[in-house]
Amino acid sequence: MAAEVPMFQYNTEQANKLMKSAIPLMAKLDIPPTPYNYGIWYEYVSNRTPKLNQVVDQALRRFGSLPAFVSKEVFNEFLLPEEFQHAHQRDESFKHLTQHLETETSSVSSEIAQFNNTILLTKKALKHYSNDTDQLARLAMLLEQGAFKANQAIDGYSRTLANTQEELAALRSELLDAKKNTELDVMTLLANEKGFERSLFSLAPAAEDDLSLLLVDIDHLGAINQDYGIKVGTSLIRYIAKLLLNNLPENSFIARLNGGQFAILLSETELSIAAQFAETLRHQVSIQKIRYKNTKVLLRQVTVSIGVATLVGDESPKELVERARHYLLYAKRTGKNNIAHHE
Repeated sequence: MAAEVPMFQYNTEQANKLMKSAIPLMAKLDIPPTPYNYGIWYEYVSNRTPKLNQVVDQALRRFGSLPAFVSKEVFNEFLLPEEFQHAHQRDESFKHLTQHLETETSSVSSEIAQFNNTILLTKKALKHYSNDTDQLARLAMLLEQGAFKANQAIDGYSRTLANTQEELAALRSELLDAKKNTELDVMTLLANEKGFERSLFSLAPAAEDDLSLLLVDIDHLGAINQDYGIKVGTSLIRYIAKLLLNNLPENSFIARLNGGQFAILLSETELSIAAQFAETLRHQVSIQKIRYKNTKVLLRQVTVSIGVATLVGDESPKELVERARHYLLYAKRTGKNNIAHHE
């Protein structure tokens, strides 16, 4: 989904304008004044999220309104940041925000309902007092007072939205930090497998046969652990992680999957270029003279094997990983210290 202005990211003037467009539309379609619906119709009248508008229009055609189960799903999919959906530890904060907004929306919707009722009564009265100057003056004053109260309610709600925006920004920052921790490999400080999957699935939809994946695996890691000890093996994994990271080009992403295996995503990189880069990495690792810092012992030559695959056609991310893994296994079987890819 394209970058959008997050919910509530409007200044007071913008919020006022959007609400004044959204509320009459909600009243016309008999949409209940719930926090979910206010958020949805704010976004709907802003026309910032075409997919949301499309889903809402389809629901209106099918149901004649926007059922509660639909509005909740639409809100969660298009307006609720992903971090909130998975952050159970922040539930109480978010519940407090939504409850506060629900109270405010009930208040403003009550004022709008009263103003709508005043308008209806005025329309009826005009049929009987169209030539009565005094009555017309009283009706005009009644409408003016109603409009003033409604506008005050809208202004107050706009200020509430501005305050909520600040609270949501702070909560979002906390959640982003929490998400980073869940996607961090503590051994190497690279992304972990979960972080790799998130990056892969976010990059794949926009790729046009130019998203390449390298699966890099340290050769003979088990033997190194056995000959030199687990601590040496762990230090080696960290060393190779840093080496790979320092050699990454722009538009790339690296994660440690497990053991001594790493995944590198190269955006806007065709297979031939990805294969050349893989060969460069293989060579860089093979020429390293690595000593274990505690014993100063020089390790035997350390090498890596690399499987390279580039997303093609309507191939899924899972299929891309499977192909890269196939080529990695082939590189291992053909002598290690090797790269393999489709010719």
